[in-house]
Amino acid sequence: MLKNYSDQDERKLVIKYFACIGFSATALMGSLAIFNQQYILFFTLFTCSSLFLYSWFIHKKEKVAASIISYTLYTLMLYLVLTGGAKGTGPIWIFIVPPVTFFIRGLKLGAIDSSVFILCIIAAFISADYFEIYEYNSPELVFRIILCFFIVVLLSGFYEFFRESHSKKIIALAKENETLATKDPLTGLPNRRYTIDYINELNKPKHAPLSIVLFDIDDFKKINDTYGHSVGDQALVHLASIFTDICCSKDIIARWGGEEFLLVLENTTENAAIKIADTLRLKIQNTAMNIENQSVHFTISGGVKEISPADSIDSAINSADNNLYRAKNNGKNQICC
Repeated sequence: MLKNYSDQDERKLVIKYFACIGFSATALMGSLAIFNQQYILFFTLFTCSSLFLYSWFIHKKEKVAASIISYTLYTLMLYLVLTGGAKGTGPIWIFIVPPVTFFIRGLKLGAIDSSVFILCIIAAFISADYFEIYEYNSPELVFRIILCFFIVVLLSGFYEFFRESHSKKIIALAKENETLATKDPLTGLPNRRYTIDYINELNKPKHAPLSIVLFDIDDFKKINDTYGHSVGDQALVHLASIFTDICCSKDIIARWGGEEFLLVLENTTENAAIKIADTLRLKIQNTAMNIENQSVHFTISGGVKEISPADSIDSAINSADNNLYRAKNNGKNQICC
């Protein structure tokens, strides 16, 4: 079965780890704060630690958890800038914001959040001085902290841009490789590997009944000998097109090998499968293929088998093959069960 490739699982894992690190770091610093009798700082860190812990429990809700981690971190950093943190070292912590932001928010939201956060940091430094909350003695140091932070934002943004671009290329390549591995290149139909996996998935007690029909083009060798192998390939494509047009979207028609096709009919009894197979047989018999301004008709035979949960896939396909063999021996252009 074709998979849904994305980097969402990776982001959820990153969010989980960041939540764990955030909880551990703030819990440790909170313990130090209460030991040093810094009760306001302790309360702030304790609140942040609780939010980080909550985001760890809901990390599978990616957007909610990412927002909690991001805005908790932003609030804590602004608090440290406003108050100076421990002996004026608070602003040093803001440099963890850009990589965390881009990792868990992605490129677009990360760029927006980082841009707003830079403005908030500048406002926090100004407010700390204006309202005499904390005095930074060196304006040059403040300027360089802001400038360095801006550079780290740019570097983190570039890294995330190239990471996302690389991830998209890997995902596209994985999808292409899986398509090549599960589809017949001539007809575009699912191949044997895909179909066996599909039947195995359906052939469970809760998915009953399930029927298969093994089709084979009658006298295909004669078509190749008379018109050439390229026409034989066109006949396979022609047949695949008719199957695709008539079969329901929930049904699977696969190129089984050579001139054989396998139809998988979900929630279909043997009697219903026979009717569907006979409808396809008549449609193909009455639909000519145009080759070099001449109409070429051909027919198919089919073998039907209803699969029970107790049947193995191999035994069911062998039974359908035996029924197909009987249809061929009985004169071709017919369906047997």
